Amino acid sequence: MNWRQSRPLTGVRYLLEVARAQGVGPATCLLGSAIATDALQQSNAQIEAWQELAVIRNLLEHAGRPGLGFVAGKHYHLTSLGLLGFTMLASRTLDEAFAAFQRYQLLALTLCPARIETDKRGTWLLFDASVLPQDARRFVIERGLAGCLSVTAELLQRPAVPLAVEMTAAAPGDLEALQRDFPYPVRFGAPRDGILFSNAELHLNLPQAHISAQLEGEQLCERLCNEISHDLVAPPTARLVQQVVIRDSASLLTSRTVAQHLGLSERTLHRRLAAEGHSFQQLNEQIKRRLAERLLLDSRLDLGSIAQRLGYADGASFSRAFSRWNKCSPGYWRNRTSCLVVNDGSSDGSET
Repeated sequence: MNWRQSRPLTGVRYLLEVARAQGVGPATCLLGSAIATDALQQSNAQIEAWQELAVIRNLLEHAGRPGLGFVAGKHYHLTSLGLLGFTMLASRTLDEAFAAFQRYQLLALTLCPARIETDKRGTWLLFDASVLPQDARRFVIERGLAGCLSVTAELLQRPAVPLAVEMTAAAPGDLEALQRDFPYPVRFGAPRDGILFSNAELHLNLPQAHISAQLEGEQLCERLCNEISHDLVAPPTARLVQQVVIRDSASLLTSRTVAQHLGLSERTLHRRLAAEGHSFQQLNEQIKRRLAERLLLDSRLDLGSIAQRLGYADGASFSRAFSRWNKCSPGYWRNRTSCLVVNDGSSDGSET
């Protein structure tokens, strides 16, 4: 499990709703997570996986009880999964929707890997609990099971009827209370954590299937997964620099400003980056170039608007920087790349 993996703040918002219902305030849950309270109001805010784990640990410390993960999982819907949820909704069958979930799970809100395993009775959707710390394992698996069944019910437009639900954890003392949180029979002390769906349910035609939308969604999911995987580097200081540059992409930040954001002196920032094999200018330009290319390819914005969004004084200064990165003008790059995308079949030529 890559605990530095970027993810939406959605899961933390749901955790805070659960905490509030248990009488635990946001400040208590966010303690030590490095998540600012004002970030909760930002629709596109991103965090790293370890930060969500920190919130889970705080919640369990102050309101932990068996079944709380099941309560948290009920908050999840297709809309929670963003582009992945849209793609699953457009799938022809539940089987296809689960395949998309497994293929693009970087976009899902799970904290542990999920996989599909066939069985003579149907197909298991399994969660790998081995990557999770022991103190959070039960909660995360409960949340995953309940969230999966909540999303499945939306896909089918009726409650799912799983053949089995299994957990490796021991049974809690109060099974009756657990049934109020999770109305499915659970086999505890099992060899796996997952849900078994019947072949009949997996192959039913989904009511909102749409082939064109499904294909478009898969293409966009593929692109976004690649961006998540490759945009950010691994070394810790360099990664933090990139995150600051992305967050404040509408400004041309100096190394001194970024160092202040990170609570470092400018000299210390440069020294740490050099030790990691990076320079501030290189990291800054990598992010600016990536954002510029995304805006040119995925939007109808003119050069002046793109320049403004990236912190440049005008279109001319942006064009000079872009030409230095790509050895061609932004307009030429946009036209050439759009043609290549259409010709290799990865787009239908329409803009979204």
